[in-house]
Amino acid sequence: MRLALWIAARHLWRGRNRYARLINWMTLAGLSVGVLVLTVVVSVMNGFDAQLRSRILGTVPHALLPASLGMDAQAAERLPGVAAAYPFFQASGMVAGAGGVAPVAVYGVNAADAKRFALIDARMPLGRLAEALAAPTGLVMGRPLARRLGLVEGDPLRLALPQADGGRVQPRFKAFQLRGLFEVGAEFDYALVAVSRAAFNDEELRRLGSDGIRVVLDDPLAAGEFATIAAAAAGRSDAAERIETWTQDYGELFLAVRIEKALMFLILLLIVAVAGFNIVSSQTMVIDSKRADIAVLRSLGATGALVQRVFLLQGVLVATLGIVSGLVLGVAAANRIGPIFSALESWLGLGLLEGSYFETVPSQVLLADLALIGGLSWLLCLLSAWIPARRAARQNPVEGLHA
Repeated sequence: MRLALWIAARHLWRGRNRYARLINWMTLAGLSVGVLVLTVVVSVMNGFDAQLRSRILGTVPHALLPASLGMDAQAAERLPGVAAAYPFFQASGMVAGAGGVAPVAVYGVNAADAKRFALIDARMPLGRLAEALAAPTGLVMGRPLARRLGLVEGDPLRLALPQADGGRVQPRFKAFQLRGLFEVGAEFDYALVAVSRAAFNDEELRRLGSDGIRVVLDDPLAAGEFATIAAAAAGRSDAAERIETWTQDYGELFLAVRIEKALMFLILLLIVAVAGFNIVSSQTMVIDSKRADIAVLRSLGATGALVQRVFLLQGVLVATLGIVSGLVLGVAAANRIGPIFSALESWLGLGLLEGSYFETVPSQVLLADLALIGGLSWLLCLLSAWIPARRAARQNPVEGLHA
């Protein structure tokens, strides 16, 4: 193996066929660029996925145990996988302000539990959630929604909540005062208001929406399993489907993100495959130029296996250098994608993120993705190197000596 590696390196770096060496360098560069692009794109998609998860799962209930389940917050917190549990009210309605009306989701939280609503509380440029909900008429909404409705802090507004009455649905109006604004960078900025749970009496909690226990899970992805566990713990194993989880509203969104990431990965992997298959042409050219050398080696006693290892290792060296350099450059670019993207926007004179919830391009480099990119790329290149190496091992040395 050491002899084969020495011969392969010598042919690769000191070969007399300059054109073949140029093709090898172009193949290496193509592999490096392909792996770089694949690494950056996958890391950026990871970043967007992580941002969406943190913003959405930090706002919506991971699970909502209905009051009919008969489980209080203390009992819910003792269930496995639960990080926090507290009383919670959820309804759909309309908010009316000075500048118009907008449909919203209404979250009712006790002022004492406001600190557990950590994402909204941390993203409030105006006011604090606990202080805003200390008054029963206090209301907090997204800053973009307040701007759309022409509202400022202290303005009065009304919530219209649907209420079933004698087979008909009647709006129930309740007066509030804007006491705070938040901006989490998601659709909730335009479609969510938080109020004090004390604003509703027991009858309103039952009739205007869903009242129960909001559960925050250590692993939000285990929401489906938690619903089964909670129903069994309450002695109502048939009630698991009545436990609302975040997957019912947002599961398809994250599934679409995963599918998009997988498709993008496959498409960009084809770029790497094209660059890898260039190894076939470059190695074929090298073998054709080395026919006499191969014949001399075979005449001196070299086996076909040794010749095959020489050219296989030569292709593997090109592939390994290209893939490793691509991964290193890709990780470096992914970690600096924000400034790179800002410079690109400035150069093009475009605001590519305008109208989105993101101020900059997020990125998250995962070791598992790097291993998958490197492994698949290397296997493709190994196959590409094996094809011409096998051809070299089968060459007739007599024909090579007469070439």
